[in-house]
Amino acid sequence: MEYFKRIICTFLLVFLIICAKGQSSETNFTLGLLMPHDSDVLSEIQLKKIESKLIQIINNSGNATFGYSNDFVVYPVISLENTGVVEGGMQNITVATIEVSLFVKQISTNLVYGTVDKKLKGSGNNQALAISNAISQINNTDPVFNQFIAASKNKIVHYYQTNCSAIISQAKSLALKKEYEQAISILYAIPPLIGNCYDESEKLSLTYYLGYQKNLCAKNMQIAQGYMALKEYKEALDAILVIDPSSPCYQDAKKVISQISQKIDIAHKEEMNLESQRIAAVKEIAKAYYSRTIRYVNYYLVAE
Repeated sequence: MEYFKRIICTFLLVFLIICAKGQSSETNFTLGLLMPHDSDVLSEIQLKKIESKLIQIINNSGNATFGYSNDFVVYPVISLENTGVVEGGMQNITVATIEVSLFVKQISTNLVYGTVDKKLKGSGNNQALAISNAISQINNTDPVFNQFIAASKNKIVHYYQTNCSAIISQAKSLALKKEYEQAISILYAIPPLIGNCYDESEKLSLTYYLGYQKNLCAKNMQIAQGYMALKEYKEALDAILVIDPSSPCYQDAKKVISQISQKIDIAHKEEMNLESQRIAAVKEIAKAYYSRTIRYVNYYLVAE
């Protein structure tokens, strides 16, 4: 069920993909975000607030936009430096100083491409409120953060310009072993800014997606048949439409579509752009891959 939901989400991303194609070359570059799962100091609400701030920092930088499907992520480390109590007035006030450290890290190589530190002070009736107040002081338009994103982006672009041939070769090697998901993810991470390298990666991604589809063909048919048995025809149709025409079971899928057509209106299926579907599906495959392979940051390696 989770697999099916993930695949169906690809169709919701078609519009976003088309819009992304129309972005300028200056902003058609994405960074992901890797947040800690938990913290001894920060609450879940505080972590969510930090996450929101970081997304705004990326989007406001003018050099990148936030995107989930990426080999490059911004990773925050929030340290509580000290707390103190100021006495006086009707109630004592707690003052907390935190250090916000941001890193741009490549997941696949564990290299760090940029760092920035910022100390912030907040106050409140207790330590938690003081920390929350300090977090609220994070200015998402601070030039320091903009410079951090710009410098990291330049290093990443240089990385791809220098290593394009090796990256393409790695993806081809993985595809030969039918490890299509990882191959697609490596190729999809190449930013559109890289020009010819990006164009080649996109073509290869679509080719490997067809191989990926062949591996999934039987599973998608099984999902559709399950929904048919439950008389959930709309869900069955959605599962069938995921099957690419190049898949070996596509003729069987067409028969199921014919059965479903007697139950619901499927005129809209003719209007769907096949290439856009495939591009969106490639993005979702990359997103799922990086979501599963993300690990906590190792800060020992720094890109020169």
